[in-house]
Amino acid sequence: MRMRSITLACLALTALSLAACGGVPFRMDAPPAFKRFEETKDFRFITADGVRLRGRLLENEPIADLGFWREAMKGHLEKRGFVFKDEQCFKTAAGLDGCTLDFVVPYGAEDWVQSETIFVQGDDLMLVEVVGPFDRYTTQKPALQAALRTFSPK
Repeated sequence: MRMRSITLACLALTALSLAACGGVPFRMDAPPAFKRFEETKDFRFITADGVRLRGRLLENEPIADLGFWREAMKGHLEKRGFVFKDEQCFKTAAGLDGCTLDFVVPYGAEDWVQSETIFVQGDDLMLVEVVGPFDRYTTQKPALQAALRTFSPK
């Protein structure tokens, strides 16, 4: 029993040390109005009026290209009641292809935007997601588009 407790404690310490070394394996300049959440190493930002931005890394499984994932994201969100609004595909300063898909969904008495920017590189699927009230998102959109062009894997 004591050996099992020691083993569990060692595993927990290893997990914590790996998490502390973690972080997101990509970088992007934050748009000027966005401030980073200080209490986390995650890629998460917010504006003073509540527009949120986060980045996630997923496994590119099944292995597919940007076109596949763009269509999969669009179909997935439309099936859940999101209305497709706009799409913009672009190349980052680092030469990585990306596509931003904007969707609108009613939330209470407001329309909200869910914006999904997709990047694919080898085994990695990288998402930059922005969510917030439509009017507040719209004022941030030019700065977001400029920031997305600075996206690059580390």
